[in-house]
Amino acid sequence: MSRGLAQIERGEYFEAHESLEDVWRAADPEEKDFFQGLVHVAVAWYQAGRGNRTGCERQLEKAARRLTPFAPAHRGVDVASLLRSVEDAARTVAAGSLDLFPPFLRAATWDDQPMATDKPYGCSVVVWRAGASGREYLILHRRAAGGPDYEGTWAWTPPSGARLPGEDVDDTAARELREETGLELSITRTDLGVEQWTVYVAEAHREAEVVLDDEHDRYRWASADEAERICLPALVGRSVRAVEAQLVSERS
Repeated sequence: MSRGLAQIERGEYFEAHESLEDVWRAADPEEKDFFQGLVHVAVAWYQAGRGNRTGCERQLEKAARRLTPFAPAHRGVDVASLLRSVEDAARTVAAGSLDLFPPFLRAATWDDQPMATDKPYGCSVVVWRAGASGREYLILHRRAAGGPDYEGTWAWTPPSGARLPGEDVDDTAARELREETGLELSITRTDLGVEQWTVYVAEAHREAEVVLDDEHDRYRWASADEAERICLPALVGRSVRAVEAQLVSERS
């Protein structure tokens, strides 16, 4: 199961559906619906990527039906949050768009603490500094995304993370920034995020030292164009581009 979940997190939806189908076929009868529900999640997002609205809608409906009995959590998966993600995706598709926020698939606990189940689920902090050729943005490479050479979905992101129960999202932003980069900066909430995810912006001095946590193996300061290109899925890169556009507007 862990292989299939990791593939979903990396956006490898076709591969995830194959991995999870193997688990589903071998599962005990009382758990088959749980694993089949995960298969439907993978296929729904795969169909969205192919532009198949009808197929995506059907898979989302099946995912919700099969996973609901296993909420709020099963086998270490936060099923309640995953179902909210499925519901959000269904609303997006019903509104005529297949640009889906990735399924919010996470463990039911983090460092032995339950995760928040109300929105926003978490946040990103888009950190920039003045460079010789313009603004540069801090992006981090996730160690677990798919190996040190992996450059695909969720490989590069701004500092970001999930919110803990009862934690104010502003506190989440400061905590994640500090834990992932060692930076303690003045952060500002923007209106550039989505309902599930809040986007912040922070300016760093050019000499600021970045100290990575164990979740990341390297970082880089990139132009807005480069960050938008390599931060995947596209909505992650667009968040950096949106911050760049806002900063340009504020200074014009």
